[in-house]
Amino acid sequence: MPREIDSAVFPHLEADLDRVRDVLGPVRLEGRPELAALTDAGPDTSRRLVRPTLTLLSYYLLTDPAVPAEDRVVRAAAAVELLHVGSLYHDDVVDHAYERRGRPSANVVWGSHMAVLGGDSVMLTSVRMLAEVGGREVLAGAIAGEQMCAGMVIEAADLYVASRSEQSYLDAIDGKTAAVLSLACRVGAMQAGRHEQEEEALAQFGRHFGLAYQLYDDILDLTSTAEEMGKPVNADLPEGIYTLPVIRAAARDGDLAHLLRRAMTGEQVARARELVVASGAVDEAQAMADEFMDQAAGQLAAVPVDPRARHAMTAYARSILDRRTPGPVASRQSTQPPRAHGAGLPPRVAQWLRSWLLDTGLAVSPAEADYHRWTGAIRIPAQTLSPAADAGVEQTAYGMAVLVLAWDDLFEDPQLRDPEAVTALRRGMVAMLRQDPQTPWRPGAIATAWASLWPRLREGRTTRWQERFLDSIEEWFEAAEREAHHRINGYIPSVADYLPLRMSTSGIETALACMEVYQDRELPSKLRNHPVIRRLEELAFWVTFVENDLVGLDQDEADQIPYNLVRAVRHETGCTRREAVEQVQRQVAEHRAQLEALIRYVPALLRVLPGLSGRGKDYAEMYVNITSVGLWGRESDRYEQTSASAAPDLERLRREIYLPAAEPAPTAP
Repeated sequence: MPREIDSAVFPHLEADLDRVRDVLGPVRLEGRPELAALTDAGPDTSRRLVRPTLTLLSYYLLTDPAVPAEDRVVRAAAAVELLHVGSLYHDDVVDHAYERRGRPSANVVWGSHMAVLGGDSVMLTSVRMLAEVGGREVLAGAIAGEQMCAGMVIEAADLYVASRSEQSYLDAIDGKTAAVLSLACRVGAMQAGRHEQEEEALAQFGRHFGLAYQLYDDILDLTSTAEEMGKPVNADLPEGIYTLPVIRAAARDGDLAHLLRRAMTGEQVARARELVVASGAVDEAQAMADEFMDQAAGQLAAVPVDPRARHAMTAYARSILDRRTPGPVASRQSTQPPRAHGAGLPPRVAQWLRSWLLDTGLAVSPAEADYHRWTGAIRIPAQTLSPAADAGVEQTAYGMAVLVLAWDDLFEDPQLRDPEAVTALRRGMVAMLRQDPQTPWRPGAIATAWASLWPRLREGRTTRWQERFLDSIEEWFEAAEREAHHRINGYIPSVADYLPLRMSTSGIETALACMEVYQDRELPSKLRNHPVIRRLEELAFWVTFVENDLVGLDQDEADQIPYNLVRAVRHETGCTRREAVEQVQRQVAEHRAQLEALIRYVPALLRVLPGLSGRGKDYAEMYVNITSVGLWGRESDRYEQTSASAAPDLERLRREIYLPAAEPAPTAP
């Protein structure tokens, strides 16, 4: 029972709301159970169920509150809630919101395209349910939906308009908020079978309450704290949404109006908020909200019903206007580990790795064995990565990580300027990849290092896994060859092409495969193909790539590395270096916020995703590991030369592996 309701007057409300909750749920897509989570945000999705409560109260008011609601009333109440919930999917896409009621929003988890489709599905389910209740109900729902969209269009048209009128504001909130609250009361009254005048009175009660409700919400956005609201506040001003207090304050204060003519910095937003609060406009908006609430109560005064029920319904509406609920606000937990240079590589692994680098010939001196671009990149703080399956696996995974970095440097080396040599390198690398580890096709450090790792990597792995692993590395070599040719030719990709090109040269599949080896698990293809997991991978690697682009920008510019987003932005827009850096930094902040919200969601998704044989927790841990390691990249020692570190002779390593076009490739075993 909502705490604001007198259970003596409405004894069946809580039980009937439970019936509404039973009706609410995800949209089921035939044969695709893994997609059900798109429209299922959990048991607290509907929060306090304000709209279904109004539907039920309107029905009780015109019938006998001592009798439970009929099934059609419950379904009508659920339908109104679904119309509201579906609209929130769209709101979050438009507002670029990352959270909804303390949980990651659908657009963060599934992407904007899927979120819009999910919102459409929920709203159309609402329409179907209203149609099942009756023709008048579905018509009322369609009209309310039309009004809701109109209100949102009006608000969007007035973004950043400092001269926005009060009437425009009222028209917007009348549609985007009041229309659905009015619908909730109307369809509840319809089920009572009373006079249309009484239905209209209840609908007007909901409308005026809705206007007061949105006014209070806008006031709280300016005057409350995140701790009080349990969600971010002070969000409207920076988004260019000028609500009634802002409109009135700006009409009297030229300084405020001047601030509102442009996008504002955080400092300017804080100043604008101070000016609005000091102007007295918040108190005026409060008075208008109270007046709307009085008008709502007045709509019920002429309805011949039990005075106790009328009073209880009005009291409920007044009680939920101020939605401050003191308590801890949900905060994003950063995925970025604390910086700890030189720490984290277990001593036993460090010793083995140094010996392995020298024994294979990848390094010819202790200084090369400590090369910062290789070993510095894997000195991961212990708290960042879960323990490996065993010591041997740990060595293999770290060795493969260093070998991948070495392969990358062979192609990115600015001294590699001959296109034919680039192709010869790629041919030799592919031949090395397909060699029999027992009988290498030629000696050399790269081939020896690979021959020492491949048998250990494939131990216990399925044939399918082994083939997929080798194919992914070969595709990576082809992408690295393309990037080297782009570097030699001076090509810089468009911003739109940056991500697919950068991902192709990143070794993503190799990194995931190494994590599978490290934790002795294999990610099922069904999981890899899930849209949420695809989005997680894309976001995680985008943030990893671009943060590394930023920290390595000076070196990338010196080496003419083509796949750097800052360079792509400058090339495409003609802006200054500083402007490009600032633009990319803003994008990184936005993508990182989305990623951090999504990471928190994945464990919950994998717990309920069908077909994972109870290993959802293990798979979630793998993704958290690979994401944490990737995000650590910009903080690693990879970008800081130390006195004990010396660069290996990359041309020496390449000479051992070159396979010119005139030389036939060895036959694969």
